Amino acid sequence: MEHGRRLYDLVAWVAVTALACLVIGTGLARPVTRLTADALLRLASERPPAPPVGQPDVVLVAIDPQSLRARPDWPWPRTLHAEAVRRLHASGAKAIALDVDFSTERGDEADAELVRAVAEAGNVVLAAFRQIQVLPNGAVLEIANAPFPALARASAAVGSVHMQVDSDGVLRRSPHGIEIQGDRHSSLAEATLDVATGRAPGPGVGSFPVDYRRSAPAIPVLPMIDVIEGRFDPRDVAGRVVLIGATAAEFQDLWPTPVGPAEPGVWIQAIALRTAAAVRAGKPVLRHASTAEATAVVALLLLVAAVLGRGSDRTHVRRSAALVALAVTFALASAGLLVARGWLFDPVVPLGALAVQHVVGLERVRRRFGARIAVGEQSIAALAQVGEVTAAPTSGDAGLGVALALLGDVVDASGVALLRASPERGLDGRRLDWQRRGAGEIGDPDAALEVLEARQVRIFEGSRPGRAGAPGVAVYTPLHAGEVPIGVLVVERDRLEPLDATQLRTIATVGTQLALSAHNLVLLEDLRTTFDSSIEAIASAVEARDGYTEKHCRRLAAFSSLMAERVGLDAEEIEAVRLGALLHDVGKVGIRDEILLKPGRFTPAERGEMEGHADIGHRIISGIHGLRPTTLACVRHHHERWDGTGYPDHLRGEETPLAARIVAVVDVWDALSTARPYKPALPQERVRGLLRKDRGSHFDAALVDLFLSLLDEEGEELLAWVDRETGSAR
Repeated sequence: MEHGRRLYDLVAWVAVTALACLVIGTGLARPVTRLTADALLRLASERPPAPPVGQPDVVLVAIDPQSLRARPDWPWPRTLHAEAVRRLHASGAKAIALDVDFSTERGDEADAELVRAVAEAGNVVLAAFRQIQVLPNGAVLEIANAPFPALARASAAVGSVHMQVDSDGVLRRSPHGIEIQGDRHSSLAEATLDVATGRAPGPGVGSFPVDYRRSAPAIPVLPMIDVIEGRFDPRDVAGRVVLIGATAAEFQDLWPTPVGPAEPGVWIQAIALRTAAAVRAGKPVLRHASTAEATAVVALLLLVAAVLGRGSDRTHVRRSAALVALAVTFALASAGLLVARGWLFDPVVPLGALAVQHVVGLERVRRRFGARIAVGEQSIAALAQVGEVTAAPTSGDAGLGVALALLGDVVDASGVALLRASPERGLDGRRLDWQRRGAGEIGDPDAALEVLEARQVRIFEGSRPGRAGAPGVAVYTPLHAGEVPIGVLVVERDRLEPLDATQLRTIATVGTQLALSAHNLVLLEDLRTTFDSSIEAIASAVEARDGYTEKHCRRLAAFSSLMAERVGLDAEEIEAVRLGALLHDVGKVGIRDEILLKPGRFTPAERGEMEGHADIGHRIISGIHGLRPTTLACVRHHHERWDGTGYPDHLRGEETPLAARIVAVVDVWDALSTARPYKPALPQERVRGLLRKDRGSHFDAALVDLFLSLLDEEGEELLAWVDRETGSAR
């Protein structure tokens, strides 16, 4: 047994270590480790390392909003830059770096003045940059700028301001050097430090982490306009390296950093210069652990964890406490190494591997509680089924009943009931029941009302309320949606065995789902009622506009929905046809009264305006959320004709949607059967004759036949029903 346990522990250690190494080697955890590494770096910045001795510090001369307000004519005349260089050199600057684009030669006296100032100073470093863009067509565009030749020859060095941005957009590293227009240049920070210390410039290979811990002490900043006009203390510049660059937001030279908000590129160059200065002074700087180092640390950490977890005398609590202590020690050690030596080792993967090994080591504990887990899995499966059933928008009380049955099976109940409540009067007498065996009504209303008012679960053991002499167990759970009472969930067993903690949690969780579902059903019904009332109100507004067509829309809705049922459409489509019939003339609200109510014939222009009501109506209702395409089709196409001579789209035959063809037949029948400003009502025999005459030309012939048969079978009943619903005689 002991040999098998040791073998198991060895296999677990090897497997978890291999998994951690795979994660480190492939960089799968890099999005997370970057976040934690940045957080550690921010913490370490609270205790910054001391500045290196024997290396010049840096000061920024900022082209800031103050300077731009003083001289808004950007790009400035280069004589201003020349003046800044002369003043800074005269103040004792060790080196002056210009992070400004001078790639275009203007060929004027200002260019010559800047060249003279740079040459006279002898310690000016100019900026060059390269940018690569991938175009939408996949082509790669490279943009490279370097100082114009005369200015470059006058400078002490040219340095690259190119920065290495990670995939998450954060700038963490700086290249040692980069090739621009065929020449390889050091970074602007390192080239400037070389000039300041008298070291021959030489571009390196690769990149280095920018040690943002060295952002403290704060870098002094002088506005460029103050330098140009001589309003600064030369002691702030003497013996320092000066970086001149844009900090105003207008230049869009802002870059996200790991230690805070986006910073100007020239500020990041200053931190990179401090990093390079620390390296040359032999001081520890920020260094990320290599893949080999990270792998070795993870393997050692897991080995220590395995040793701490060994021994049959170690209980689960002791093993867990030892591992927690190990994890805390490792995290503190990581932070300490970062502060003291700049060694950045992200703890996410090691601590994650430690947690995985701990879980794997608890396999024997999991087997011990296998039976309880099986019960929990059954409960979870039931909860998932209940969620699916009650979430169905059309399930209604039937869905709630299925949920009760599922709950009864999971907790092995003899019966489950939902006693419904109303906000005004407590329990209202409505109920849903499920019983395994017919043993009388489930739940006692008096006990349920007490539970609902107290808003507390009650468990009755030995004797159930309302069942004198019937032993068993009953759980009464009050259900609320916020402050709205929904009812009481009653679960009964006809035996004395109590429900365990898992079953009680299942009852509580299902109760919460039932409460939300029942409340949602009420809200859904209220929304449906409000929606229907709104449609009715729109139809009434249209009818009120045209007194000759009172109840016209409602008659169309009644007959059209009956025809839709007869042709075999489903319930949702039938309702969509009914709404389309109600709204079919809504576009008439956009027609002028002198045309809409005109008693005589229309002129061609007036008829064209009147025919526009179909398109107007379609545009009006297109913005109503929840209307089906069938409803929209009824409004737009109810004046299309079978032979293609209708409007607005001149659809022919079955190109016109079926619902619109139905409404077209009923619309013409009702229009001919009622008086209008321009005609009297026609006798029914005459109306029927006209409909038959236009079969196959104006109307779908089959729909005309169906409608006429409906008139014979149910016409009078439907018309009477419409009159009753609208409260007046036809």
